[in-house]
Amino acid sequence: VSLSDVQPGDLIFYKNGSSIGHVALYIGNGQVVHASSPESGIKISNMYYRTPYCARSILG
Repeated sequence: VSLSDVQPGDLIFYKNGSSIGHVALYIGNGQVVHASSPESGIKISNMYYRTPYCARSILG
């Protein structure tokens, strides 16, 4: 899935160096939900809070 075509429910992957280090769930309107750390818990952030590496659709 192109980052410009993401739909709610798609997964957004972020690299940490040379490997995938974080995954978030796209919820629409440019927002993702993710667990940033045990201390801060679940957050809603702009999908570009970090540079996305790629997106994948897991639904239909």
